[in-house]
Amino acid sequence: MGHMNFLRLSVALILFLGTAFYAAASAYTSPPGTAKVVSTSLKDTILFAFNRDPSINQQAAQMGIGQAQIDEAKSGWMPQISLSGNAGHSQTTDSSGSLKNSAAWGLSVSQLVYDFGKTTSAINQSTAQRDSYRYQLMATLSDVAEKTALGYVEVKRYTELSRAARDNITALENVQRLAHLRATAGLSSTSDELQTQTRIDGMRATLEQYDAALNSVRARLAVLTGMDASRFEPLPAALEVQRESLDNIDYTLIPSVMAARSMESSSQYAVERAKSQHMPTLSLKGGRTRYQSDNRAYWDDQIQLSIDAPIYQGGAVTARVRQAEGARAMASSQVDQARFDVLQKASVAMADWAGARGRLAVGIKQIANAERTRQVYKNEYTLSKRSINDLLSVEQDVWQATSSKIMAEYDSWTAAINYATATDNLLPLIGIPKNAATTLPDLG
Repeated sequence: MGHMNFLRLSVALILFLGTAFYAAASAYTSPPGTAKVVSTSLKDTILFAFNRDPSINQQAAQMGIGQAQIDEAKSGWMPQISLSGNAGHSQTTDSSGSLKNSAAWGLSVSQLVYDFGKTTSAINQSTAQRDSYRYQLMATLSDVAEKTALGYVEVKRYTELSRAARDNITALENVQRLAHLRATAGLSSTSDELQTQTRIDGMRATLEQYDAALNSVRARLAVLTGMDASRFEPLPAALEVQRESLDNIDYTLIPSVMAARSMESSSQYAVERAKSQHMPTLSLKGGRTRYQSDNRAYWDDQIQLSIDAPIYQGGAVTARVRQAEGARAMASSQVDQARFDVLQKASVAMADWAGARGRLAVGIKQIANAERTRQVYKNEYTLSKRSINDLLSVEQDVWQATSSKIMAEYDSWTAAINYATATDNLLPLIGIPKNAATTLPDLG
């Protein structure tokens, strides 16, 4: 029931955390079928996505198929019992004469004694496949969490950009009021006000673009999770990438690699199973059949040790062995591919994170310098030592530095999420332990 435990993890934790509280309607329209909530965290958002994403249910169903395949393979060691019966004319002729039968019925039992590894290999192959399905489910949970977390980051990004754009519009309106006062006092021309209004209109267009982008990413996240929050809590600091060597990645704990290794094991058992087809199968068979003839009735009792040994099958078994060995070679390369994909994603994410953090540090310094320059220019403009273009230029510098800082900050969060997903640490870092499924009650 391992596949159900992962579903219990998402369902039970969601029930424990609750579905939050409904919020009043806002200008943003939630997509159909979503619940409006006041606030959400990254952890809650991902848990909602677990409960909603159909791919998780598909993988859980696949695990159920894998378990059924194991049960089917194990049935080879169980007694095979069957009933038989027929009615109608049949005639047996031998040296003593003819015997006409009108009906026959009976019970037969067959018990496998030894098959030189055929059944054992089938069980081991199915077990390895089931394990691969379990790891694939773990990888699916990680993928859903990554997709949801990246959507959460985009909502935070455009929320911050919209807020910064509004702040810049407010700053430009302050400049416009200052220009109006100077024009009214005859210290400058009215063109200063017109220039400032042009900048304000341009920034309002930018704000509309950011608001539209924000509504778009909120809608996508709402579809992923089934709920739409009015406020999104800050991202957890634990997601920050810790600078470490990529040589320290433990591939044995990464679901995609473990899934590939399990399929490699399954393919090895498939080779053994195919080779065992060259060997005989020993079975113990017994039966009791009642024959109803035209002039008498009799029982036919049977108990025998049966040997089924293939002699020649046209090369079919050898061909199956070659196919299985080819599948094993492919599975081995898939393990290498899985490791390669993890290393590549982690390397790119680490580089992206380092670059974004560097840009963030520069952006913070640029904001501080631009804000100091803004104050100086305002004072000098009041004293007619600066033109309106100087004032508008420094406001543009403040905006560029602020927007660049926001982009760098959330680019670093995106890279951190990608890195945590690549190394299979995303769920623990946001507060969802990997072993939590084993501590939850049975939800049936």
